[in-house]
Amino acid sequence: MTAVSCYVSSIKNEFIKLKRTFAFWLTMISAVLFPILFFIAFFIKHKTNNPKIGVNPWDYFMTVQIENSTPFFIPMFIVLITGLIMQIEHKSSGMKHLFALPIPKWSIYFGKLTIVIFAIITTYIYYYLAILLSGFLLGIVHPDLAFLNFQPEHLKYIKMLLISFAASLGIIGIQFWLSFRYKNFVVPLGFGMFLAIIGIIVSQAPQSICFPYSFSVLAVSLGDKMPLIFGISSVTVFSLVCFLVTSILGYIHIKQLNIQ
Repeated sequence: MTAVSCYVSSIKNEFIKLKRTFAFWLTMISAVLFPILFFIAFFIKHKTNNPKIGVNPWDYFMTVQIENSTPFFIPMFIVLITGLIMQIEHKSSGMKHLFALPIPKWSIYFGKLTIVIFAIITTYIYYYLAILLSGFLLGIVHPDLAFLNFQPEHLKYIKMLLISFAASLGIIGIQFWLSFRYKNFVVPLGFGMFLAIIGIIVSQAPQSICFPYSFSVLAVSLGDKMPLIFGISSVTVFSLVCFLVTSILGYIHIKQLNIQ
């Protein structure tokens, strides 16, 4: 079996496992949570949210949700989803069985990492679709909100979500390493939640540019004011570097461990 076929096989197996767990449902539940809350808020206070004549209501509706939910929701979600996906193996002592198989360890490690990234991307997609659906429903229920009279600027909002995802890569790398390393679900969960809260608190400090758990907040709060590195947002660059470094070091560390 070639290296590529081992990797593909590992991903397929992880998909099958994921469908039978709460982590699968968490991707959908988390995606619709904030759109539902904003739907209720706009539904109740639709008169105060009526747009001015000629103003596209989607701009405020989409922007306010993305800017107020993703910086705080995404880090917490990453911490939880990585822990839940890895707990599938830890809970059933499956990790020992996996590493005993005659397949490369890297295909196991990066196969699971791929599934984690896929789950997070899927949540972003569901989240965006849920916002659109809630907007159209509001337009039907309350025509005065004028959602049916305009079209959302999809490229603008998708770009915002892509920036948010790129800023979260550093957290993904760190949390996956921790969740893979520790059998106890509480260790990576507690560590991640604590740092995610700290990241929100210290995000106003200049030094937060070096703290991966603040990147999600910085990507939204600074926006176009973010310093650039080779024409790319510095948060995106630092987050990608953090992801690559932690993913490689995590694999090297796991490979040298005696999994029991």
